[in-house]
Amino acid sequence: MQVTLALLADYANVTAEGKLNILGIFDRITVQELPAVHTQMHLVLRLEAEAADQNRSHNVEIRLQDPEGRSVLDVRGDLVPHSVPGRTSATNQILTFNNVQLSRPGAHAFVVSVDGTTRAEVPLVIDVAPSGPAN
Repeated sequence: MQVTLALLADYANVTAEGKLNILGIFDRITVQELPAVHTQMHLVLRLEAEAADQNRSHNVEIRLQDPEGRSVLDVRGDLVPHSVPGRTSATNQILTFNNVQLSRPGAHAFVVSVDGTTRAEVPLVIDVAPSGPAN
């Protein structure tokens, strides 16, 4: 299985017709101070499975890593792609993360692994806004 699209957005959905809608793509969050809480973000993934990958379970792991490689959050699950035999199948996955705790500045990344192999990394930089002059 391959990840052909991976990004962070303010909002995303899939219509009844299967169209993927994405609003507010970002890769950077600026906070006033740390620790901070980001109220909501959506990790949008499009996974494609070749015929050999279909009709069997695949372990999908998503991990948000801080700049030192430590895990901030982990999500795991299984995905079983189905399609017409001999054809590639694609699925859109939207994961909503609420109240994400941010405690370190710098380059973070959502690491997406399928069956133990890293398939995508989505960067997320946490910046602290400079404080203004003292009164």
